This record gives sequence, structure tokens and C-alpha cells, in this order.
Amino acid sequence: MMNEEKYIREKMGTRNPFTVPDGYFDSLADQIISKLPAEGQRLTVEGQATTGQRRPAIVRYLRPLLYAAACAVLAIAVGTVYRYAAVTDTDHLVAHQQESVATYSDTYFEDMADYAMLDNDEIYASLLADL
Repeated sequence: MMNEEKYIREKMGTRNPFTVPDGYFDSLADQIISKLPAEGQRLTVEGQATTGQRRPAIVRYLRPLLYAAACAVLAIAVGTVYRYAAVTDTDHLVAHQQESVATYSDTYFEDMADYAMLDNDEIYASLLADL
């Protein structure tokens, strides 16, 4: 590291090549203040000063309430759609189950009774025995 610095100092010397113009820092503060916008003005994106009207304080305070109301409306809408979809799906499911129970009761029960060779009296007696 020291060898590199020594090489650079031998090659370039110890003179500082960077200089500041005479009186630059004397007028710097005045230049900065002159570029600031006046009171009641604000800078636009292009950097030009415009007179900006401040929003009323009530708008600043009501904005969070507006956001909360929008979220509540969105939640109610999603809930309503979900509930409608769930009720519709439940109605279809109940109707399908009723159809399958009716089909199962009518067709398979008679086949089971024939296979077990049970008549109505024996079926009633077995049902009463389970109680």
C-alpha cells in the first residue's frame, strides 16, 4: 500500500489539482436563499415556485375515516357475495343429498330386505330392538 502511494506521489507530485473559485463561499449563502421559494409558495416537480393553497384541516382529519369507510364497504360487499355463494352452494348440496337419500332408500333398501329375506314384521322388530 505504501509503495503505491509513493509511486503516485512521485508521478503526480503533492500539488492539489482541485481549486475553488475566488469568493465562491462568500456568495454561496445568498445564491441558496435566492433560489428558495417565498412564504406561501411551494415547489412543483419542475422546480418552479407556485402559490399553493393548503387543504382545510378537516379534510386531513377526515381522510382516515374515509379510508376506514371504504374498507368497511369493501368487507360488507365481499361478505355478501360470499354468503350468497355459500347459500347457493348449500341449497344445491341439500337438494343433491335429498335426491341421493331418496334414491338410496327406494332402491337399495328393497334389495337389502330381499337379500336378508326379511319381511316387514321382522324389520320393525329389529328396529325396536335397537332402541
